[in-house]
Amino acid sequence: MRSAKHIFVIGRKNPDLDSIASCIGYAYLKNKISNSNEYIACASGSINVETQKVLSYLGAPLPNFITNLNLKVCDIMTQNIITVEKNAPITDVFKLMLKKDLRIVPIVDEENKFCGSIDMLDIARKSISAIIPDIFRKIKTKVSLIAKSLDGKILNDPFSDEEFVANVILGTMDADSFLEEIQNFDPQNVILIVANRHDIQKKAVEIGVKCLIISNNAKPSKDIIDLAKKNQVAIILSSYGSFATAGLVEWSAPIFTIADKNPSTVQEGEFVKDIKEKVYSSKNRAIIVLNPFGNILGIITRTDIIKYSKRQVILIDHSDSVNAPEGIFESEVLEIIDHHRLGDIKTPNLTRYRIEPFGATATIIADEFFKNNVIPEKKIALLLASGIIVNTLFLQPDKTCDYDLKMLQWLCEKASIDYQTFSLQIRNIINT
Repeated sequence: MRSAKHIFVIGRKNPDLDSIASCIGYAYLKNKISNSNEYIACASGSINVETQKVLSYLGAPLPNFITNLNLKVCDIMTQNIITVEKNAPITDVFKLMLKKDLRIVPIVDEENKFCGSIDMLDIARKSISAIIPDIFRKIKTKVSLIAKSLDGKILNDPFSDEEFVANVILGTMDADSFLEEIQNFDPQNVILIVANRHDIQKKAVEIGVKCLIISNNAKPSKDIIDLAKKNQVAIILSSYGSFATAGLVEWSAPIFTIADKNPSTVQEGEFVKDIKEKVYSSKNRAIIVLNPFGNILGIITRTDIIKYSKRQVILIDHSDSVNAPEGIFESEVLEIIDHHRLGDIKTPNLTRYRIEPFGATATIIADEFFKNNVIPEKKIALLLASGIIVNTLFLQPDKTCDYDLKMLQWLCEKASIDYQTFSLQIRNIINT
C-alpha cells in the first residue's frame, strides 16, 4: 500500500483566481505541516485566462484537474507487486509464495505482458496430480528446469534446452518388468527415475528414453554415459530419493502450464464502486490491475477497498454541492474553508469548518500560514496575495476588510515587495 494518503484540496467549479490560489496555497501549507499525508491541489473546472496569466507570471504550478471524486482503482491498488516469468519452474514459484506469504502471483511473458496468474489452489491441484495414475503424470518441461528443481547435475543434454512433453515413470521394478511397462509408451516421451539399478539404466538408454534421472546420489558408469550421448538421452543426477525426485520433477514444469490463463482483470482508470463486487467474488478476493497495453500496474484486494473506501477531500472557496465535483457525497470531507456562506454539503464524519466574512478565501489561507508559523515561499505568498487583490477588485473599500489588507501586507512583506507595487503588477499582467 502507498505510504501516504492522497488528500485532494479542491476548489469550486468555474474557479476564479482566488479559488485556484487558495487551493494551491493550502495544499502547500498542509504538506508542510503533515507527516503522513500528501495533499494535492485540484481544480474541478476550467481555469480562466486571467488565472492562467497570473500562474504563468509567478511560475506557480497548475493544479490537477478532476471532475469526479469517486475513487479509482489506481488510487487504492497495491503497487510494485511481485511477478514471475511464465517459464519459471513451479518449484521456484511455490518457494517464493511461501517466503513472501503471497496468495496470488501474476505471470508475465517474454515482453513483460500479463498472461495469467497462479495461486496456492492451482499448486495444490498439481500436488494431487503427482500421486494419481501415470496417465495424469504427463508434464511439459525442459532438462534445465528439471535439474533446477532437483538442485541436480546435468551429465548429458542433447536437446539444447528445448521444451518437451513426457510421462514420468519410476524404475522401481526389475529389468523385465521395466521393459514390459515401457511398451505402453513411446520411449522418446519418457522421463525415467531410477537409483543404482545399472541393468535398468542400461535398458533405458538402449531403447532411447528422453531423460534418465539417477536418484539417491547414485552414479552411472562411463559406458552408460557414452551410450546416452550416442542415443541422445539426457542424464541428470539427483541427491533425493526416487519418490521425492518424482515429485520435484512434476514441479519442474513451467508455472504457466498450471496457471489460470484467463483471470479477471481491471483497468487502472475504473471506478472502485464499479468493480468492487468483481473483487469480492474473485477466487482470492484480489484482481490484477493492467494498463491499456497489458502491463501489470498492481493488484487490488478486498482489503484495499475496505481500507480506502472513500476519497478524502478539503473543499476550498465553496461548501455547496452545485460547485463540487461528482462524487462529493461519496467522499469524506475533512475541511471546508470559505468566505461566502455555509452550503448544503452535510458530512457524517467530523469536519473542520472555517467560514470567515473576508473579501477572499486567500485571506483565510494566509491566516492559516500565519497561525501555523509557516512562511510561504515567494511564489506561494504572491499567488495568495494576487487572490486577495483580484477578488477584492483591487482593494475596493466595499469589497475589502481590514484583515484582507493585513494579510496582503504580510504576504508581500514575506515576498520582499510592496503590496501596492505588486497590485499594479497584477493589474498589468491581467490586462496584457
